Amino acid sequence: MKRIFLFSALVILSVGVFAQARRNNTANRNTQQKNTTTPAKTEVATTAAAPKQEVPKKPRKFKQDGFVYDRDTVVVEPVPYAEIKREDAIVAMRIWREIDFRDKGNKILTSPKVNLLGVIYNAISKGELELYGIDDESFEKDPVSALKPKNSDKSLADTSFLGVNPNTNEVNGANNDFFAQSFKGIRIKEDWVFDMKRGVLEPRIVGIAPVRLDSRQALNSNGTPMVDANGQPLPPTVTEQPVGWIYFEDLRPILANTKIANDGNDNSGITFDDIFLRRLFFSNITKESNSADLRIQDIEINGRRLTDKERLLEAERIKKKIADYEQGLWEY
Repeated sequence: MKRIFLFSALVILSVGVFAQARRNNTANRNTQQKNTTTPAKTEVATTAAAPKQEVPKKPRKFKQDGFVYDRDTVVVEPVPYAEIKREDAIVAMRIWREIDFRDKGNKILTSPKVNLLGVIYNAISKGELELYGIDDESFEKDPVSALKPKNSDKSLADTSFLGVNPNTNEVNGANNDFFAQSFKGIRIKEDWVFDMKRGVLEPRIVGIAPVRLDSRQALNSNGTPMVDANGQPLPPTVTEQPVGWIYFEDLRPILANTKIANDGNDNSGITFDDIFLRRLFFSNITKESNSADLRIQDIEINGRRLTDKERLLEAERIKKKIADYEQGLWEY
């Protein structure tokens, strides 16, 4: 009995010691957890107090007006002419012609959206194109676009191209309305060359000259307007004035990067260079190379100048002569 009692007492004592040790271990773990969590709270507080970093703004994306009407960013080079060697040029004929903007077939050149003359003037004013004098048809002198008159910030190209308003004595403003109303057309100097190597008779434009209409009031010697028999001021006289010559090879890169305003297709891709290269214009011949260096309007028959109808017939005769020569090349 004594052994049993002692064994029971030992068991009870062991259980109590084990329970106390377990409680001590639990208390120690709780203390360690508290110690480890306290620094974390301090770190969180420190992070929250730090200043916010500014997020960089995204660059503004400009909206595109349409899906296919955006401007080309790649500079387009004009289609180069085929090389014609001097020994292969069997025949060469120099022709002068005039494109009349009043012809309905040429209205595409004077669109309010894209005016050919506005494109040319902008290139001259920016220094991308040179304008030669009216008497420098062969491009042998210095261009007038590089010269400036005295006491003026305008170049001679401005005064020559735009003209001076007689009412204000100031240079006219450059806009599409002015170009459409004040310019009659364009004069063209070109060579028709027969290339024996390729067997082709084709034109090559050498230079162009825009023609402006100048309106001048008839004045007396004292500067007052002249009047008719009824005392009414005489109507102003309108004269044609070429503004100067432009070398066409220098102009082609600018025309090749300017699309026309095409009816029915806003994405046709046709440029002003295509208009001249494909001959998509209407014109009248005004002169052909001759020994007397006469224009059609200077030709006289029995001391009489040609009438308007006779001038047109003479221009058609020259045109037919060129066509007959080309046709005769292939007759056997």
